[in-house]
Amino acid sequence: MKEENPNAFKNFINPQVIALMGEAFQEVYPAFNVKRFGKLHSQLSPLELKARVLLLKDGLAQELPANYPQAMKIIQSVIKNGKLSGFELWPISEYISQYGLDHFKLSFAAMIDLTKVFTSEFAIRPFLLKDHEQCLKLLLPLASDKNAHVRRWISEGSRPILPWGGKIPAFIKDPSLTLSLLEKLKYDGELYVRKSVANHLNDISKNHPDLVVKLLKQWIKETPVEHAEKIQWITRHALRVLIKKGHTGALKLMGAGDKCDLKFQHFKLSEKKYRTGEVLEFEIAFNSTSKKSQKLIVDYVIDFVKANGKHSPKVFKLKTLEIAPGEKIVLSKKHSLKKITTMTFFNGEHFLSIQINGKILKKASWHFHP
Repeated sequence: MKEENPNAFKNFINPQVIALMGEAFQEVYPAFNVKRFGKLHSQLSPLELKARVLLLKDGLAQELPANYPQAMKIIQSVIKNGKLSGFELWPISEYISQYGLDHFKLSFAAMIDLTKVFTSEFAIRPFLLKDHEQCLKLLLPLASDKNAHVRRWISEGSRPILPWGGKIPAFIKDPSLTLSLLEKLKYDGELYVRKSVANHLNDISKNHPDLVVKLLKQWIKETPVEHAEKIQWITRHALRVLIKKGHTGALKLMGAGDKCDLKFQHFKLSEKKYRTGEVLEFEIAFNSTSKKSQKLIVDYVIDFVKANGKHSPKVFKLKTLEIAPGEKIVLSKKHSLKKITTMTFFNGEHFLSIQINGKILKKASWHFHP
């Protein structure tokens, strides 16, 4: 029998959490049946994390009033009393997203409270799918909210392609719909908020690259000096995927040309064969053959072997630098091949390439043996 991992993510929802939730709800709603809710712990064992969260969401639906406005008063009281935190609040997020779609304003009030102490970026997605226009009207005034978590939620929750949050087809088709939100947040004093703005633009760039480059160019041109660093940071992070793809406009906006005048001295891998847990180490050396200074965005690309024997490239950042005429640059990197849940290594020939300003300039092969 396989031994249970006590540190597995699913154990963030456990019998102790169920008991704590029951107590928190009964404190503000005495009719909450703690004993019946507590029996849910007997169903936890075979379930993974999300399934456990949904189980507790259904348990809340059984114990709370069927009248949604009444249930929301109870839920908001629980959110505000501080007895629950972190993943303990996740079932509430799921409850709102399932049962609140006929009560936009009431649900938004609860999501605002929730995002201050946990997150509502996933809870808002069904509302955006149902009526994005109404959502945007409710979100826009919150751009000046004093709470940074609320301001971030405006951008993060409305991302066209939120990881683990699904896609919003209307925003993918017409990215201009959310730009008014980003305009109000681009100078935000919190990096936490601006990072979401950059990620939002990165989402848009996957389907509308030229629009994002044009918008950022405009922002750079219009930005007052006191906010210049903020927009520069957003620009670097919003264009990261386009830079990896060698998008000419993105490279130009970053001050890098789509061509570079270089001569490679060497490109060396520490080994030719690697196993799980080992470290792939390489070194490159090149010098400038240009008469002018050049900005270089240096990445490395690993073409991993997939289960079907084909290759799947993944781009990694190495260094962004300025190289003077005739200057020699030496760069090295250690890349861990340790086993992780999101990556499976397969036996066979892999490739490591050096990409500068979006173009592959050098390539070498190496073998992986599990």
